Amino acid sequence: MEKKPLISVIVLCYNQENTIGRTLDSILNQKTNYSYEIIIGEDASPGDNTRAVCEQYAKKYPDLIYLMPEHPNKGLLQNYSDCIAKSNGKYIATCAGDDWWSNPDKLELQVSFLENNDNYGVIYTDLSVINVDTGELLEDFNSSNQKDMPSGEIYKELLFENKISACTALFKKQLFLENIDLLEFKSLGFIMEDYPMWLELSKQTKFKYLPVSTSTYSIGDGSLSNNNQFGKIEEFELNCNLIRKHYISKYPLKGIDDNYLDRKLYKTLVLRGTVRKHFKEARFYANKLPVNSVKDLMFKWICFSPAILLFSKYLKYIKCA
Repeated sequence: MEKKPLISVIVLCYNQENTIGRTLDSILNQKTNYSYEIIIGEDASPGDNTRAVCEQYAKKYPDLIYLMPEHPNKGLLQNYSDCIAKSNGKYIATCAGDDWWSNPDKLELQVSFLENNDNYGVIYTDLSVINVDTGELLEDFNSSNQKDMPSGEIYKELLFENKISACTALFKKQLFLENIDLLEFKSLGFIMEDYPMWLELSKQTKFKYLPVSTSTYSIGDGSLSNNNQFGKIEEFELNCNLIRKHYISKYPLKGIDDNYLDRKLYKTLVLRGTVRKHFKEARFYANKLPVNSVKDLMFKWICFSPAILLFSKYLKYIKCA
């Protein structure tokens, strides 16, 4: 009987002909004593040769790579759900077709920890970020921004901010099967799979952060979470707020309610609009913020005065929003 792999690596790709080879090579270059498989979910990329590249790799590595059958476009959540259903591993890792694993020891480090720490179910790491539009590379993103990355029971921290990049994470498949329904996420209007998944799993298991960079994450003006078009920024943040409201209803926390989350949303959109010089939109959300203190009053004054130009430069300098 053929032995099942310990790790299943899910690669979701769409219109990534120029980068998918780099992604797959980075996975194939992993130095690990643990067996793994690669499940590719190529989601009917129109107008490029992403699938042809995936087919070449699947043909070259038939014992390692499984390419999901060609199918009309499914969308992110259905595609991911189908790939998980096809996977055989005890652990699941993911890497999008425009990201790559820059540390060949990623899987070895993560699986070794989880194999020896039963009360942990998810492990994630630092990462590097590259702007594909400018070529700018920011090494060790979390440590360079002096972010406090949480470990242990991290539900509350995740409600404030999702600091986990999916390409750095590895989790126990059984936890996913017992607690996550991606199609339910879709019915709830969620446009992303990772943030609600981390929130749900954070109530079921402990998370471990490793302060070592293992992955390189691509951003650009066209990416949803890092977009210079305010409409895309707004769509992303509104959906994050929808997810937070769902989970604060499911798993309440004292002092955090819909009003609290809305205020957090408005301030985030003010900051993200201001740093990108979308001053009209930033002022729209600043106008929604209540004034409960002198600090609140000063914040609004900055937003509605010429001082917003200096504020924008300051936010860019400190790499905020």
